[in-house]
Order: sequence, then C-alpha cells, then structure tokens
Amino acid sequence: MEQRLTSFAYRVGQLRRLVLLLALERIAPLGPVGKGQIPFLAELFQAGDGVSQEDLAEKLHFDKGSAARSLAKLEAAGLVARTVNPRNRRQLAITLTPQAESLRAPFLATLRELTEAMVRGFSDDEREQALGFLDRMITNVLSELGRPEKSARPDRTDRPDKADRPGSMKTTPVAAVACQPDDAGREAQ
Repeated sequence: MEQRLTSFAYRVGQLRRLVLLLALERIAPLGPVGKGQIPFLAELFQAGDGVSQEDLAEKLHFDKGSAARSLAKLEAAGLVARTVNPRNRRQLAITLTPQAESLRAPFLATLRELTEAMVRGFSDDEREQALGFLDRMITNVLSELGRPEKSARPDRTDRPDKADRPGSMKTTPVAAVACQPDDAGREAQ
C-alpha cells in the first residue's frame, strides 16, 4: 500500500479510470460512441479528418489492431467513413460523416466540461504547470519506449486567451488523453 501512495502510475491510472467513467456518463446521451471510440472521435474533431488510420493510431498511442476495431465501430455507427487513400492505396483515410459533424459541437463542449471539472479550483498557472508535468511524464515514458518525442505533446493552443474564456485555459479535451487502451493493449469498449 505504501508504494501506491507515492506511485505516479497508480494515480494516473486511477485518474484515467475516473475520467472515463465521467466521460461515458456525459457522452452516452449524445450518440453511439463507446469509451474505446472517444479518443478517435475527439482527435478527428480537433485535428481534422482525412488522416490515415495508421497515423491516427500512432498519434493516440494505440496499436493498429485496436485502432482498426475502434474505427470499425465508429464506421458501423455511421460516424466515420474509411476509404482507400488515392495517394497510397495501402492506407485507409478516415473522414467524418454528416452524422458525426452534427455531434461535433456537443461532443467537444462535453469534453471541455470534463476538463473544467478536473481542474476546478486550479489557477491558470497551476493548470499550465500540471500540463507541463504531464507532458514531461509522457516524454519520459516515450523515451523509455524508444519512441520519438514529437508525439509526446498533444497539439495544444492552451496559452491563456483572456478574450475567449474568463478565468480558464484552453486545453486539449481530457478524453483524448484519458481514454487509452486497457492494460492488455486491447481497445476498451
């Protein structure tokens, strides 16, 4: 028990599971999106579609099989289309459907609400510091895995923009980082 009290991995794991529970509770009413699909849909909404299935899996740190299963479920739900990339016929390009586009605003608003719930009571400086610590931990783990640092930090435009939001920072939606594959490397459903 003593080790758990000082274990970053244990606390990050607990936070991930709790955020996932909250995300499922709040996203379920929006449509047919399971917990394994949340990070894929969040990334497509944030970064844009047309990306290859392989690039999406790499960016989210999923194995190719888990990514394929999650994207197949999104495709079956009518939220994405997977088509052969005309520039590289070995790749599948992922695009959002009109049905997914209708979920964009409420989905992203829900993720922003989750982020705000997580950091309620944090100052802007504390938020930035927490993000910095998490980014450094991600960089350290990626280094241990022998992966390049470029994919360690999410694309954030989270510098304070006072005109856009009173008293809070723009951050990458929490579900994009919290909803990763389970410990066995299989997609969480």
